[in-house]
Amino acid sequence: MSKILFQKAMEIAKNAIALDEEGNYDTAIKRYLESADILMRYIQLSTNPEMKRICYERAQEYIRRASELREATPSRRRKVSRPRGKRKDGKAPKSSEPLTEEEEKLRDAISETIVVEKPNIKLSEVANLETAKQALRESIILPILRPDLFKGGRQPWKGILLYGPPGCGKTYLSKAIATECDATFLNADAASLVSKWLGESERLIKELFSLAREEAPSIVFIDEVDSIATARGAKEMGGERRIKTQLLIEMDGMKAKKDERIIILGATNRPWDLDAAFRRRFEKKIYIGLPDVKARELMFKLNTREVEIAPDIDFSEFAKLTEGYTGSDISLLCREAVMMPIREIDLTQDITRIDKVRPVSRDDFIAAMEKIKPVVSPEELKQYDEWTQNYGME
Repeated sequence: MSKILFQKAMEIAKNAIALDEEGNYDTAIKRYLESADILMRYIQLSTNPEMKRICYERAQEYIRRASELREATPSRRRKVSRPRGKRKDGKAPKSSEPLTEEEEKLRDAISETIVVEKPNIKLSEVANLETAKQALRESIILPILRPDLFKGGRQPWKGILLYGPPGCGKTYLSKAIATECDATFLNADAASLVSKWLGESERLIKELFSLAREEAPSIVFIDEVDSIATARGAKEMGGERRIKTQLLIEMDGMKAKKDERIIILGATNRPWDLDAAFRRRFEKKIYIGLPDVKARELMFKLNTREVEIAPDIDFSEFAKLTEGYTGSDISLLCREAVMMPIREIDLTQDITRIDKVRPVSRDDFIAAMEKIKPVVSPEELKQYDEWTQNYGME
């Protein structure tokens, strides 16, 4: 495998040199960086110290040449007329400073993260999670509504981490925040921030926060933040470490200003995988746990709206029987239960000739409980409790 990678890197480098000599500098830059990226992967897999040294030197040489070409190529420094801050929703830009051609490409990639159409979900529609909702109001909504009240020592939190078992409403809460806040909401994730081209990921992160500053007040939501904020170690490739370093700098480094109206909202199912530096930058840590019995009862009602239910059904009974279920589990359970009358007709009759479907019965829900089981184990819940005691909050 490592031999194939080395051969591929050499072929791409040879092509880059030929393009460089022909004057096709834009494509040559891409080829140089692609070859360097493959060489870095080869270094991680190889066990030959001498080959690792040679490949590292070549990778550095290719990166250096790509940087020289980028600086020397006029087209990459040429200013374009498109102003900073121009958005898909047609709103007026907040800055008229022009972008370079390269910055424009990065801005186009990052602009896809802006949530233009609000999800139309309100905090009042989120079942339970009262502590989490109040904490988010204090951290995000109130400072945006009344910035004059948050001065001096009463500073709002800039980094907020939502953590807990999967399917408990972390992303749903974030959608509600996007709906209720009069702020630019940027929905970022590993897919939009990580690039195969060497050095481009760092520039994407830098451009993301540059856009957030221009469009302030802004909320940068990073779903599954553990995928790019794991603990740093000796076995990491250079690219992975540089991405984390750039993100740390943008979140709370020399570039970050005290009066910036940018909030970083992260969500994760694996908080114990986060690096200690990221843990510190998420000043407010909110545990989104399993729904209690009242919340589960409400979820049964919400997930069976507009469906005919038998009059003898008692949702409080189902709420007691589903101890340990997440909100997502209950949603799946209800979908399975309300489908059973349709399934019966499909198996025994011609569904196109049926005028009415029987109501969903208690037996349907009980049968659905036999099929849909909780996705979170007691051992996993214990992990969340331990992490909350050490680092988080209830």
